[in-house]
Amino acid sequence: MQLIKLFWFCVFFQFAIGSAAAGSFFDQIIDPQDGQLDISQMLASKTGFLPVPLIISDPAVGYGAGLAAVFFHDSKEEKTETTDVNAPLSLPPSVSFLAGAYTGNNSWFAGGGHLGNWKNDSIRYLGIAGYGDFNLKFYGVAADANPDDVAMEFNVKGLFLLQEAIFRIKESNFFIGGRYSFLSTEVKFGLFDDFPEIPDPQFDSSTGGLGLILRYDSRDNIISPGKGHYAKLETMFYNKAFGGDFNYSKTKVSSNSYWPLSNVVLGLRLEGDFTSGDVPFYDAPYIKMRGIPAMRYQGEDVVVGEVEARWDVTPRWSLVGFVGSGWTADSISELNDQSSKVAGGGGVRYLIARRLGLRIG
Repeated sequence: MQLIKLFWFCVFFQFAIGSAAAGSFFDQIIDPQDGQLDISQMLASKTGFLPVPLIISDPAVGYGAGLAAVFFHDSKEEKTETTDVNAPLSLPPSVSFLAGAYTGNNSWFAGGGHLGNWKNDSIRYLGIAGYGDFNLKFYGVAADANPDDVAMEFNVKGLFLLQEAIFRIKESNFFIGGRYSFLSTEVKFGLFDDFPEIPDPQFDSSTGGLGLILRYDSRDNIISPGKGHYAKLETMFYNKAFGGDFNYSKTKVSSNSYWPLSNVVLGLRLEGDFTSGDVPFYDAPYIKMRGIPAMRYQGEDVVVGEVEARWDVTPRWSLVGFVGSGWTADSISELNDQSSKVAGGGGVRYLIARRLGLRIG
């Protein structure tokens, strides 16, 4: 409840300080087309930002909360085409953000980044930098590791940096580009917490990787798609020459598809993570799926499938339900022999910025 109050206070404060320059308070938050709450006009202003509450409920770190300040920037081409701040964007917006959060087991993170789109969406850039301190559990990097939830507690803290740029291939929906990532960590295992005179084992290490990216994107909206497909192939090579301490490779293949069925949008996600070489345990793939703790099920190879349905009850309000399964194995050939891990859930979303297609919930 306190988090919800904080969110609306931030929204009210932002609207209030911007009302003098951009019209009355209600003009900023009401869509003239349907008379409903909508912050498209505020986000279209030079100082407009969206305060987003971060609600964390992952069993790996416990319950927690945070706040993100998200800034949306129209492209130069978009501003040239139309001055109507209520018209839906024809090009993806550029987004800048600052975020931070804290959880019940004393884990926290802070960081920021920028997603840029230039030259009629022919160039896409992503840059992220942040620092985190996480108290986690290690169950082992194996398909059948610790089935009884026997785990080793550890703390990992460090700096993360990501730089990525992709370029559209002529007028197609295909993009090609590259990525560099760097992670500097300090890992400490809590083996002797009950014996203060014995220091816990600790080590510092880094990973540095350079990779190739191939993507296909035909979505009608990058924030809340209603139709289209988004597929990617990413191959990262981690090497000491790139600033790390390990030599290994990671390949990710994924596809997200969306089909409109009357007032229902059906989404399908398929994803596979495959590794080879000397992968540090904290960077080994794991099942990334809503409802499953982070790093609970790790393996050298991981496959995930998930289905989501969004029912637009009204043009503004939607109900969402999802269910998925994940598999881990020590090799691709062993995936068929492993039992799946299943999770599902549901929720409610509201179209808070029609111009951006932004739904929150």
